[in-house]
Amino acid sequence: MIPRKLALRNFMCYREDVPPLEFDGLGIACLSGENGAGKSALLDALTWALWGESRLKSDDDLIALGATEMEVELTFALDGQDYRIIRKRSKAKRTGQSWLDFQVRSGDAWKSLTAASLRETQQTITSTLHMGYETFANSAFLRQGRADEFTRKEPSKRKQVLAEILGLDVYEQLEGGSKERAKSLDGQMKVVEGQIAELERQASEQEFRAKEVESAERHVASVSEQLAEAEQQLAELSARVQSLEQLRQRSQDLRKRQADIRRERDDLAVAVERLRRAVNESEQVVARRAEITAGVAQLEAAQAEQRRYDDLRDPYDQLLERYRAHEKAVDTAEGQIKADLRVAEGELKRLRDAAARRPHLEAQLADLQRQSSGFPALQEELGKARTRRAELSEKLQESSRLQVERGNLAHQLDLKKSSLTKVRDDLKRQQKEAEDQIRRLEQARPELERARRRQEALQADLDALEQLRADERGGVDRAGALRAECAHIKAQGDEINRKLALLKEQGDAHECPLCGSELGHSGVERIEQQYDRERADLRALFSTKNNEAKQIEASLAQLGEQIARREGAASEMQRLAGQIARGEADLAAADQARARMAEDQRALEDVQLQLLKGDYEHGTRAELAKVDAMISALGDVETVKRQLAQAEEQSQRVERRIEEQRGIIAKVESIQRDIQAIEESLPALHDQETLVGELQTTLGMGDFAHEDRLAMERIKQQAKDLGYSSDAHRAAGEQARALVRWEEERRRLERAEERLADDRAALGRDEQSLARRDEDLADADARLAEIQASLLDLGPATRERDAAQLRADDLRRVLGVAQRDLGEKRGKLATVENAAVELFSQQQRRKELAARKALYDDLTLSFGKKGVQALLIETAVPEIQEEANKLLGRMTDNQMHLTFETQGATKKGDVTETLEIKIADGLGTRVYDAYSGGESFRVDFAIRIALAKLLARRAGARLETLVIDEGFGSQDAKGRERLVEAITSVQQDFGQILVVTHIQELKDLFPVQIEITKKPEGSTWAIA
Repeated sequence: MIPRKLALRNFMCYREDVPPLEFDGLGIACLSGENGAGKSALLDALTWALWGESRLKSDDDLIALGATEMEVELTFALDGQDYRIIRKRSKAKRTGQSWLDFQVRSGDAWKSLTAASLRETQQTITSTLHMGYETFANSAFLRQGRADEFTRKEPSKRKQVLAEILGLDVYEQLEGGSKERAKSLDGQMKVVEGQIAELERQASEQEFRAKEVESAERHVASVSEQLAEAEQQLAELSARVQSLEQLRQRSQDLRKRQADIRRERDDLAVAVERLRRAVNESEQVVARRAEITAGVAQLEAAQAEQRRYDDLRDPYDQLLERYRAHEKAVDTAEGQIKADLRVAEGELKRLRDAAARRPHLEAQLADLQRQSSGFPALQEELGKARTRRAELSEKLQESSRLQVERGNLAHQLDLKKSSLTKVRDDLKRQQKEAEDQIRRLEQARPELERARRRQEALQADLDALEQLRADERGGVDRAGALRAECAHIKAQGDEINRKLALLKEQGDAHECPLCGSELGHSGVERIEQQYDRERADLRALFSTKNNEAKQIEASLAQLGEQIARREGAASEMQRLAGQIARGEADLAAADQARARMAEDQRALEDVQLQLLKGDYEHGTRAELAKVDAMISALGDVETVKRQLAQAEEQSQRVERRIEEQRGIIAKVESIQRDIQAIEESLPALHDQETLVGELQTTLGMGDFAHEDRLAMERIKQQAKDLGYSSDAHRAAGEQARALVRWEEERRRLERAEERLADDRAALGRDEQSLARRDEDLADADARLAEIQASLLDLGPATRERDAAQLRADDLRRVLGVAQRDLGEKRGKLATVENAAVELFSQQQRRKELAARKALYDDLTLSFGKKGVQALLIETAVPEIQEEANKLLGRMTDNQMHLTFETQGATKKGDVTETLEIKIADGLGTRVYDAYSGGESFRVDFAIRIALAKLLARRAGARLETLVIDEGFGSQDAKGRERLVEAITSVQQDFGQILVVTHIQELKDLFPVQIEITKKPEGSTWAIA
């Protein structure tokens, strides 16, 4: 990447209207200027445009003081192609906003490569450059105080610095990740091994559990058959009871129907009575027809009179409304004349008062004209005071700007110190946490030992459990065989008893009851004695076998209790396996924590040494010293502030006097206008006096609204001719309201005449319905008596059904117990079967975990310092040595040559890892620390250039731009000339080289100089 053009706007110390910097044709150029002028800021602009990265952490801190947005435009060449980046930042909004545009030249135009988001666009830029900010900063930039970062370290620590420069810390992270994964897998393996031991024990019970299930299934089948027979009997009895229940429901329905008929009969009786009363009342009203007709005639006459007055009311109200309108018009006209008179009288008084004030105004005018004579002198004094105030304000503003800049620099130092302090505190906290973790993890050691002892004790119980289960299976088989023998003996005894019963049934007959042969009396007795002996032998044998079976069953009960107690040990064994695995993992973690504590202690000592010596931010400290000097040159800020306050007070005092003079002049102009107005109002005064007299005469004589007054007289006569009286109207209404009851009597007569015939017909129908309801009621009583006789069998049938229900429920409970027992035994069988399957799965998982742990163990070794890191360093050292010697030979006329030694010998003769730098010159071979500042700088510079080219080469990019921002004060005149010659000699390796310095003797050695100058309005540059 070779920069071609850089344009800035409001970036750090560069403000508006800064001309673009053209790099074409510069080759090697010197970037010079005073400290703090903006040399490093120009380099920050390059990296911020390319990656959005700079020395400052926040983009908003890059915006020039007082501005709200900034912009950087960079055009660069890469592999013969031109690219352009435009990056902007605004802090106008609360969170700020950024813009990024990436373009490539296509002919005479620019083609956009900008992606959908800022992040994606930045990825495109980084991919195009083949390097990120860190790689560029460590390769293309030789920053202040960084050239000897590698060489100044002790030989034993140089490999670590070289690893950091080469970015090998990623392998340390990978090594730590591999260790953690291997540790995690080891803990998982211990847990799996504990599970395998428990699964093997469970799988061994599979045959025993299968026999238990088979026995339980036979028991469930037997009980199910008995339950089916009981449920069949229950169904038949339930059907009988249901039939009787339906009959009882019919009885209840019939009783309800009987009640409904009785209610209907009662309702009909009430309706008949009501109709009889209605017919009687209608006949009485019809008998008064003549009286009601006469009353209605009187009512209609009174209502006609009331309507006549109602018709006259509207014309009368209209006349009254017209009269009131004319009366209001007369009042309005009188009010208007009175208002005009008040206005005219007020204006007349104002004119007379103004004329009386004229002598006083003329005297006041003369006095004010004398007071305003000093106004020009005050204006001149004010101009001088403002000039002095502006000069002091500008001086104070420059001091404030420098104070802000000083604050920013001090803030950078504080940030770095805070960062180091935070690192120190974090390391201390990590040390404390590691100590707590070790102490906490070590507490697991006694628990682990107890768990191991308990595991050994439980293992003995588990071994005894297997023997107990074998004994239990043998006892179950023996008890079953004995019970079968007892049943067979009992069957033989029952057969002998049957045969003896047959012999006794023969009586005196001496025939064999089985074959019919003649036995004789002695033969029968002999057979009976034989049967008695056999029966006695069977009873003795039955007693022996039965007692033996009971003893075995009692032993089996005890064995069951012992097995149940030891089966609890199996689950505890599994829990202990997990506990032991966790304890061993905790102890391993404690060992790792101790190793981390040792590493953190070494890092803590380095950080504390930096904080103690203040060994950080050297460039910022130099800029801070320069700003302090500029602040001191401006003088004491408090003195300037006092002078500014005095100038401000003088300006304000003169301004107040000028304002007073302006107020006097304004009063003079106002009084002059008032006197002129009085002079002009003298003719209006006479006219106003005449108008007031005329209005007073008109009002006194009532000379207004003549037409309205005549109209009011005509309306009075029309109302009299109409003949309307409100009293007569009210009397007619009262008469009509008194006779209005005859209207209701007429309506009663009409309703009575209309309903009389209908009520008589309805009365006949309801009397017939009442007779029918009486018949229905008698029929319901008869049917209800028949049903009640049939319901006498409901009680016995219900009891039989309930007895059958109890037997079925008992059998269901027995079946439920048997099924639960079967379910439990099937569950145990499924558990041991699943354990056998899970056993195979866990054995496979143990193999997989072991293979993965072995892989991560190999990766831990490979990623470690003795693995790929050592290989990369061993590969990089010869490249760095070869490249550095090329450049060192150019700078010293081949008088100096360096070598790296990666191994050394201890006093005991052992081989140790190191990275010693040895330099050969005309005086012999010495170590790096034996050389002076100028000589060591040449070595630092050569090694740093070699490292830069190595980093770029490893990133897959070509290092075409080199920026040297380094102090050259330790070089003498000849050394500086050779340094420039060396830089010039590597020009063929770089498309652009920028050397940053403020030393005049060094600037003059470069053919092109970019001079940075800082002005009050911002920094700028010029090419010389």
